[in-house]
Amino acid sequence: MTSFGKRLAPAAQSAALMPQNLPARLLLREGSELRCEVTAIDPDSALFLTAEAVTEGSPVTAYIEEIGRVDGTVAEPAEAGFWVNFSFAENRQPRFIRHLRWLIRRERGLAAAERRHTRYEPRNTSARFNLPGGRELPCEVIDISLSGAGLHARVKPSIGSPVTLGRMKARVVRHLEHGFAIEFLTPLARSDLDSALT
Repeated sequence: MTSFGKRLAPAAQSAALMPQNLPARLLLREGSELRCEVTAIDPDSALFLTAEAVTEGSPVTAYIEEIGRVDGTVAEPAEAGFWVNFSFAENRQPRFIRHLRWLIRRERGLAAAERRHTRYEPRNTSARFNLPGGRELPCEVIDISLSGAGLHARVKPSIGSPVTLGRMKARVVRHLEHGFAIEFLTPLARSDLDSALT
């Protein structure tokens, strides 16, 4: 089995994360889904433990608890699993690394667990939000939880502004580098995470 420390490039080790095992699921191109656990992760790859064999080089989409959605390619096998090398869309990896570092700080007790609910990246990230007066604008959903969402958008409504995302009424709670975060007025049920955006 490839050890975690040896798998990481030296420059990436400061952003490495080894918390308790993270539940995850892997979606394969042919449509099948694997339940698994992630036991090591860094800015470029993760170790997935699963009883199922997957061909090296296969493209996969991973949904990792506390992390969200990551696309990648199956790499070398490991004991009881395999590594996945990540591939990121433009500007996604810096945000991913910041999130890993925040999780490390939280694991070490250096950061408050400021999110009330685990955030996920939805399967369909394209959405539209409405401003007061009926103006509708496109956005990309960075992540979503039972209590709110992060949106990538050209327009940043002022903090406190009411907005509607899909069928969810919300308010803007903070600005992000390329968008803003909202808090739902009524928290979602877990079964509504994907359907709320339509």
